[in-house]
Amino acid sequence: MTQRYFGTDGIRDAVDGPLLAEPFVRRVGAAVGTLLAERHGDKPLHVVIGRDTRESGARIALWLTAGLASRGIHVFDAGVVPTAAVALAVRDLEVDMGIVVTASHNPATDNGIKLFGRGGYKLTEEEERVIERLIDETPEPPPDTGPPAVYAYDARRHFKHFARSLLHENSLVGMIVVVDSGHGATCATSGDVFEELGACVVRLGCAPDGTNINTGCGSEHPGRLASAVRGHGAAVGFAHDGDGDRVVVVDETGEVVHGDQLLGLIALHWQRAGKLDGNTVVATVMSNQGLEAALQRHGIRLDRVPVGDRNVLHRMIETGAVFGGESSGHIICRRHLPAGDGLVAAIEVLAVMLAARAPLSALRGEVPLYPQRLVNLAVREKPPLGSLPGLQDELAAIAAELGTRGRTLVRYSGTEPKVRLLAEAETPALVESVLERLRAAAARHLPLRDT
Repeated sequence: MTQRYFGTDGIRDAVDGPLLAEPFVRRVGAAVGTLLAERHGDKPLHVVIGRDTRESGARIALWLTAGLASRGIHVFDAGVVPTAAVALAVRDLEVDMGIVVTASHNPATDNGIKLFGRGGYKLTEEEERVIERLIDETPEPPPDTGPPAVYAYDARRHFKHFARSLLHENSLVGMIVVVDSGHGATCATSGDVFEELGACVVRLGCAPDGTNINTGCGSEHPGRLASAVRGHGAAVGFAHDGDGDRVVVVDETGEVVHGDQLLGLIALHWQRAGKLDGNTVVATVMSNQGLEAALQRHGIRLDRVPVGDRNVLHRMIETGAVFGGESSGHIICRRHLPAGDGLVAAIEVLAVMLAARAPLSALRGEVPLYPQRLVNLAVREKPPLGSLPGLQDELAAIAAELGTRGRTLVRYSGTEPKVRLLAEAETPALVESVLERLRAAAARHLPLRDT
């Protein structure tokens, strides 16, 4: 069922768009308050609100607080913190909900609202649909009930202390680490934690001005990080997105380590340490078949789900799995946190390096990946792929010919009018051959838009 306001990761819009205008944001706060009162109204109710460094974040948080106050909800103001710091606070303080004002890797002209339920877990689609209904039933704007009950909470300090505890004291002494915070929420967390563990830290993207988040830096632009790693002779480099829930990793040679290789290296490390419950890793349909093959060699099962870190998380909850993520660098260490986090993922990469006493460029060879190409084609509309028997027959024929030598994936973008064609195979030449067949099949059976 299509949702009216929520996308794949919360509510998101341009800063001057209708979903981030004051009346609507206040209604979101009131709707959340109504939901909490209906479910847990037998006690005082509390919500933790954090945000990234966008200039618009403070006022959006204020409007949310006003909406929550109209329903008698108390608010803990966490200030500027990574998304996972809010999830951690919800879990450890045992409060009723967490809200993060962020648009993740988007520019400062966008913003958004992410919601976390009890335990610090992202809401299900069903819960989001309930909130959408309550938003539509809420007066515009909800009545002003006076100054809200707001309490300052140092979620950053709590989060840093937690992250630091994941490695032994002074374990990074003698190591040079480069961190690019993308002028975002990790400016005062990741670099600090690495320094407190003994590393010499080179900081990039740590001068937020409210407008420069993700601009030419951070996880979307790892080139500067790679240059700094080479220039400083660093052991490793980490780049975050604006809210810090993702990480892109660069090895000591300045090469970006694929997210599927990170998943594989951490999973193998956890298995050796006896921490990989069920010998299962949850990933998405986009993860490389090379990852699956590398895990299988060690008796680890790869459980694939549709694209989206929420899908990964909820499958982990259903099955009891403790580790998973996306190839984009959104890695969920559920043994540590109820949400994905770039700093925790970075710490796990460092733990792999420390245990192996080897450079990351050598370790990544444990998870060799198949060559892969992804092509996006614009479409005029999105007929259900399963309703196109001709397309399905061609895809089945390609899959049968490939066998274990590769795989394909055809899916629509969740946010754009595009169809995504993925070809993956043992050799680059086979990838190109398969991709051309996918293009031809799409042209025959889908309403492609002329470009």
